[in-house]
Amino acid sequence: MARPFPRPAPHPLEQSGFLLPLATTGALVLLLSSLSLQTAVLQSRRVLLLQAQRQSQEDQLTSAAHRLGAELTGPYRCLLAVPSDQWPQAATAGCPAGVDPAGLLALLQREHGVALSRWQPSPTGGELQLQLGANGPTASWGLSLAPTPSLRELG
Repeated sequence: MARPFPRPAPHPLEQSGFLLPLATTGALVLLLSSLSLQTAVLQSRRVLLLQAQRQSQEDQLTSAAHRLGAELTGPYRCLLAVPSDQWPQAATAGCPAGVDPAGLLALLQREHGVALSRWQPSPTGGELQLQLGANGPTASWGLSLAPTPSLRELG
C-alpha cells in the first residue's frame, strides 16, 4: 500500500516568512547594481563622444591652418607682412591682380567652417589664430618661413 508523503513540521512563528524579505532585498541589490553599471556605461559613452567631437574640431582647425599656411606662402604671399585687419587695404595696394583676401577667408569658411580671428606677422613668419564657427573653440599656430615654411600649434 502506498505511503502518504510526510507533512513538514509546522515552523515556529519566529521563523515564518523570512524568505520573502530576503528575496526582496536580494532583488533590490541586483537592481541597484545593474542601474549603477548602466549609469557608468552611459557616462563613459558620453565622455567618449565628447572626446571624439573635440578631436574632430581640432582636426578641422588644424586642416584649415595648414590650408591657410599654404595659401599665405603661395599665391597670397603678399599678405604675409600685413596684419589681418589691414588685408583689404593691402590687397588693393601691394598684391597682384586676382589676390582677394575675402575670397581666401570665404574659402576657409566654406571648406572648413573656420574663420580667421587674427594674423599677426613677425620677422620670421607670424602667428595665426582661427576659430571654429561663431562661438566655437579657437587655436593658434606659429608660421615659420625659414628655412622652409612650417606650422606649429601654439595652443
